[in-house]
Amino acid sequence: MGVVKHQSLRSSVLIYLGFAIGGINTLLLFPIFFSGDQFGLTRIIGDIGVIVVPFCTFSTGLMINRFYPYYAYHLEEKKNDLMGWVAIATLAGLALFFIGTVVFKDLIVRKYVTKSPLLIEYFYFVYPFVTGIVLFSVFESYSWSRHETVVPNFLKELLIRIMTSAIIGLYVLKMISFIVFMWLFSLLYIIALLLLLFYLWRKDLLYFTVKMSSVTSRLYKRMMIYAFSLTSATIFNLLSQNIGALIIASIGGLDEAAYMTIATYMAQLIQVPQRSISAIATPIIAQSWKDKNMVKIDEIYKKSSILQLVAALFIFWEIWLNIDDIYRIMPSAYSSAKYLVFFMGIAKIIDMGTGVNQQLLATSRYWRFDLTSATVLVILSIPLNYFLIKKYGMVGSGYSLMISQFVFNGIRLLFIRKRFGLQPFSINTLKALAASVAIYYVCRLLPSTGHPFISIVIHGLLYLVLFGGAILLMQVSEDINHTAAATVRKIGNKVFKRN
Repeated sequence: MGVVKHQSLRSSVLIYLGFAIGGINTLLLFPIFFSGDQFGLTRIIGDIGVIVVPFCTFSTGLMINRFYPYYAYHLEEKKNDLMGWVAIATLAGLALFFIGTVVFKDLIVRKYVTKSPLLIEYFYFVYPFVTGIVLFSVFESYSWSRHETVVPNFLKELLIRIMTSAIIGLYVLKMISFIVFMWLFSLLYIIALLLLLFYLWRKDLLYFTVKMSSVTSRLYKRMMIYAFSLTSATIFNLLSQNIGALIIASIGGLDEAAYMTIATYMAQLIQVPQRSISAIATPIIAQSWKDKNMVKIDEIYKKSSILQLVAALFIFWEIWLNIDDIYRIMPSAYSSAKYLVFFMGIAKIIDMGTGVNQQLLATSRYWRFDLTSATVLVILSIPLNYFLIKKYGMVGSGYSLMISQFVFNGIRLLFIRKRFGLQPFSINTLKALAASVAIYYVCRLLPSTGHPFISIVIHGLLYLVLFGGAILLMQVSEDINHTAAATVRKIGNKVFKRN
């Protein structure tokens, strides 16, 4: 777990820097300087991009992680044809998406023209955005398979948000119009893609050939079945998490989608450690399956669960402790999504606390179960979202996500326990849960200062000190204690050297 811990820590630092900048964009700049419709438009285009990635790539990103160890073992670098075939499949997927939007144009117009006319007017910006995010995701997965995670995370999580801040600034200063802003917004991932390709080329990791290798001729049927099956599973998973905004835009309009964006951003903040840990853990788990190293898989499963749970609990309670002060910073209309934050946050804790179960299943011989469980998820989430949003408004999307994630992860836990005899929980799971809730209520005893920013800082620091201290004293996570001890030693060595 040492590789996972150290690389995920570096990636997490980059990602959190990106989220800090994203927080300025999402919580301050967009709500203040853009109308609800304009802000909602950027959210919907982003959601469409995220949802269609597995469709356009045929889940070849997951396939790269699953099968790359076989290519690396049997082939020379320049004879590795995996990325050549993946690139062809992805371009074909993009072409199908473009054709599909033309064929179903009338249906899209009928669904959104009344409540979200701006989406219809600017729909063409979906094409460059989708092209960029789809191609970037493919080469991001390839980078992960080569244990290159820091640069892709820097580009995706930090640079794109810095560029977003820059084009917002140009718009605020009236140096560009809204339509120019949307053009630049839609090209952000294409810029990141070009930089990632340049980095891989400089590292001598970028080779393309479509001359069929012995590995491809032997494995292509398995790879195709794997990719197409996981395409459905991944689309179902993404639909369950992002369909709420599309339904809200259809029923309530783009302004409500903008309010939901704030809640979603805070929920995504909770999930940051999961993203960095998964990026590192996936190729290691894939290699462990190849080597039949169940001890390593069990270690990663358990340690990822407690690491992710501690991180999720800490971020969730930090947000909920300060939720009223956070909304005081924004226009008052945005606070209508307050309780959506709570239920989406609980859903993220459920998902993160169960460890890397998706990565474990997707790289195992039972990878087809990923499709089965994802099918259950989408069967639950789409009707739940529709009916609960109609009945309860935005918060209905939070109810839906929480219920569906509980059922979805419960099914996966039971399956992994039955097939592999593995489960991620221990007494430390209960310790972390109990400490997080108790310390939240202790921190609530401290009254607000009346100044949002000052209150957020004071309450945030208090929770950090108390919860961090409790986790270390109770020795909830071996990795956390080791990292804290190593950090103290490094600081101590630097101080004593200076003296």
